[in-house]
Amino acid sequence: MSYYSTSKFGYSVFVYLLFASACSTPEPVTVTPETAFTRPDAPAFYREDSSTEGMVVSAHLLGSQAGRQMLELGGNAVDAAVATAFAIAVLEPNMSGLGGSGAMTIWNRDRGMADYIDFYAATGSDPDYELDSDPDSLITPERGVAVPGMVAGLLEALEKYGTLDRKTVLEPAMQLAGEGFIVHHLLADVIADYSGRLLYDDESAALFYPGDEPLRAGQRLVQPQLAGVLHSISAHGRDGFYSGDIARRTVDKLGAGGSRLSLADFETYTPQWRGALCQEWNGHRILSAPPSLAGHEVILGLKLIERKNIALSGHPVSSGEALGVLVDAIRIARADRGEWQGDPSYVDLPVAGMISDDYASLRTTAMGGIIPDTMHAGDPWHATPRFTASPGCIGEGYFAPPLNIIPQDYDELRKHIPEAADHLHGKVEKYNAEDADDIDNEEQHTTHISVVDRNGNAVSMTNTLGLYFGSAVFSDGVFYNSANHNFGGSYGSIRGPGRTAHSSTAPTIVLSDDRVELVVGSPGSGRIPPAIISTIVHTLIYNMHPADAIRMPRVYPLVNEPVVQLERGYSPEALEALHQRGYIISPSNFPMNMLFGGVQMIRVLEDGTMIGVSDPRRDGGAAGL
Repeated sequence: MSYYSTSKFGYSVFVYLLFASACSTPEPVTVTPETAFTRPDAPAFYREDSSTEGMVVSAHLLGSQAGRQMLELGGNAVDAAVATAFAIAVLEPNMSGLGGSGAMTIWNRDRGMADYIDFYAATGSDPDYELDSDPDSLITPERGVAVPGMVAGLLEALEKYGTLDRKTVLEPAMQLAGEGFIVHHLLADVIADYSGRLLYDDESAALFYPGDEPLRAGQRLVQPQLAGVLHSISAHGRDGFYSGDIARRTVDKLGAGGSRLSLADFETYTPQWRGALCQEWNGHRILSAPPSLAGHEVILGLKLIERKNIALSGHPVSSGEALGVLVDAIRIARADRGEWQGDPSYVDLPVAGMISDDYASLRTTAMGGIIPDTMHAGDPWHATPRFTASPGCIGEGYFAPPLNIIPQDYDELRKHIPEAADHLHGKVEKYNAEDADDIDNEEQHTTHISVVDRNGNAVSMTNTLGLYFGSAVFSDGVFYNSANHNFGGSYGSIRGPGRTAHSSTAPTIVLSDDRVELVVGSPGSGRIPPAIISTIVHTLIYNMHPADAIRMPRVYPLVNEPVVQLERGYSPEALEALHQRGYIISPSNFPMNMLFGGVQMIRVLEDGTMIGVSDPRRDGGAAGL
């Protein structure tokens, strides 16, 4: 990807002409609160559905329909989300699966409370410290695998909040795996582009490259081994996956490649119920994922935008001032989360300070004007948290120690931080040197599911394998994650026994009083929080119809360089204003690029109408009841 600039402050004529001729600028947006975003004269978006009884949106229409089936049977949002997640594990083996991870933010309107379960993959009792010290000589795909949490997490959520039995909820996934489904274009492209990972294991090669040729769009993918594992889980619960023959075969295969994981590590894995981050914002209440995920990045970014009252400056597509607010806020939030991330079970993090009004006010001083080449993180340790004792907020107790203790030895700890582990991904690619062609060779993996049921309960859930097809380790029809590579980069993300690495996922729910107003999340690695922030801003500040909001061009400013990557669609005047402040413009090759996420969103209107929309940048579909 090229950066178009003649100097830091001299706007390139080439770039100006490029955008003037190639950018498609939407019509100006009216931003008064009275703006009616329902569009009676406009055709329905082709990935849009509406209902008053329940809505499921995911990265595959068949997955959304699996969740809708649970709602039809009288199930609630958790029943539908779990059924959809198991189905998507079959339909999107490149993005998520039983060998992967995830997290679920829950709004239980019946109880007037929020909840959150983290089932991200964790290191075993031996965390394999040598991956940090000598990755060049020691890295193997098997050693990249952490204990998968998805099965345990989904089953725990179902047991705590679901109303349907396990067999009923798993039935759609078992049917899709056993009978197969028609391969869609995106999956076919990934299969063709990532041959190295699929050919790494003979069993996955036989499944995805029958006759030494990749599966094509329109062909049927049948996964009998995966169906067998799903039947085992249906019959025996978590024991059907984490112990017994299936687990033993997996551990043996991992051990043959040098993995330190043991059967005991699988058997003792435990998801974490942490409670959701909750903060007031712009007349709404934001519920999002705590560390080791990235909800605090989303909340800080939104609070910065709120303080700058972005709507008074116009719309980011056409206004340089509004675009600057959006880009600055996202860049600052990215810098802060990059510093303050990690597993809160093992390390103290200033989360309460970082999402506080006090801290957001302090950080707005870094917005506007000539930008620094590097955006350094702020210091949220001493910010004063403010709490609202209202339904859905966890309350002050969540932010009590250990999350808000100032570590006296912070400077000493920083000396021992391993560098961010991105370089390890390159080592994993040693058996896949010809991966990825015209799709930007950056991380595009992960999947998201949004659900609202007839009673106003909601689930926002993001699941992942790490890299495409995870580590490429394949056992009993299941790909296993690459999460053991993700440590490093901040003092809180240090490898240790039983720890989870940081993640940029941020399943988010927005409330108005105790009513769900928006359920949103996205895949896309580091672009996940920016995609969520942008979608919330366009939907709730600019009051755009969800189908329009989800198609607005997105931005991704870098932290350590004065570069902003963006999709086409911004006016030349807005881009020029950014460049005059010191940003180097790095345009996407496409108006909507899958690199910038794949948002799955539900907007709930005051009359109870639920509008589900799936991002056109990727596959997906909405299924209303």
